[in-house]
Amino acid sequence: MSEVQHFTHAPETLKQEYVKFLDKTAIEMGRTNSPSDRVDWSAVNDKMVEWWKEKGYVFP
Repeated sequence: MSEVQHFTHAPETLKQEYVKFLDKTAIEMGRTNSPSDRVDWSAVNDKMVEWWKEKGYVFP
């Protein structure tokens, strides 16, 4: 059984896709530039964990 790699070992292009996905997810979940921002960052993080898992990496 092969060991799953940490996301920091992913190719640069995949990391760039991650940043776009993170931004999109945060916006979808209500992110604004307002100081009263009420994004559930725990839920965003859960989506990031799932996204990386689908790609074959461990996050964080």
